[in-house]
Amino acid sequence: MNNDNQQRQIWLLGLIGINIVASILHYSDNIIFFKQYPEPSWFTPQITDSCWLVMTPLGLAGYYQYIKRSFNSAYLCLYLYIIMSQLTLGQYIITPMWELSMKMNTLILFEAVATIPLLAFVAWSQLLLKEGKQAT
Repeated sequence: MNNDNQQRQIWLLGLIGINIVASILHYSDNIIFFKQYPEPSWFTPQITDSCWLVMTPLGLAGYYQYIKRSFNSAYLCLYLYIIMSQLTLGQYIITPMWELSMKMNTLILFEAVATIPLLAFVAWSQLLLKEGKQAT
């Protein structure tokens, strides 16, 4: 393994780590203060848990696939992880931003914004470095 590849793995791990921290902060707040979040009647804390429990392993699996150089699988997992993280913005379809507390908005936006550098990294790896084309 060359030094550049090792550097990219470290960057990817850091970006995924930031995203996991952001999602833990948002999802735990949503679960602890569930009644304060305006949610549809069908949305329960268990659904919130389930979303996080499905989403987070995708990010970790993407990293694992990346270090194994299974780039196509890595990209699929990471793009799905990024999309699921962006779904947090759906809160604003249910409730306008100005009706949520500053804490809620901060956590929602932190999670959403944290995915941008991760998306940039994955797209850079796939489209500019063409890492998926190098491995067989």
